[in-house]
Amino acid sequence: MRADLPEDILEEILNLKKDRTNITDLAVLETRGKEEFDSALSQLKANGCVLEDEKGLYLSEAGLKKAESVARKHAVLENFLTNVLGQKPDAASEEACRLEHKISTETINKLDSFMDRTVPQSEEAGFTDHKKLTEKNPIVPLVECSEGSLLHVALIQGFAKHSRLLDMGIIPGELITLRRRLGNNAVVVKVKECEIALSPEVASNIMVERCSAP
Repeated sequence: MRADLPEDILEEILNLKKDRTNITDLAVLETRGKEEFDSALSQLKANGCVLEDEKGLYLSEAGLKKAESVARKHAVLENFLTNVLGQKPDAASEEACRLEHKISTETINKLDSFMDRTVPQSEEAGFTDHKKLTEKNPIVPLVECSEGSLLHVALIQGFAKHSRLLDMGIIPGELITLRRRLGNNAVVVKVKECEIALSPEVASNIMVERCSAP
């Protein structure tokens, strides 16, 4: 059983917004298969996240809290993918479904804060005005920065391709330090207390704002 299935069940029960939910109401039953679904549901019942009575399934207080956490991660990620990276809504929603199970709450809080601070949106279309963003906060590729620079991550181009950066803590809004430049434009950056080597391809797609120069 995939680890993300229990969270998908919790999220779907939440999104259905029913007092009680029948098992047949859950689309994830069809997409994952009965055996895998039954195993995940049994796990959720055993840990007290999902309760059941004669009327159907419902979330416990703990289950509701977990479901709301997953739903918030999805919403923040979908907003970021759509309004910052310019993905189409359907593609952004699908990608958010995949990433929501891997990203930490700490990271999602920082990403949400970044969106609130720096992403101006059109009232009509809801898309980022990239020209205004660039004028307000001039950004350059990480690969162009000097050793010792303190940098503020602004954007990650091709985010879906480089989604592993989430696990490293390299997200929009995070402060990083360029510690060393290696051959062929590879770089070593410090994120919190960890040093991470990045390939030239990855470094060229991380757009940063210079906070200080060496």
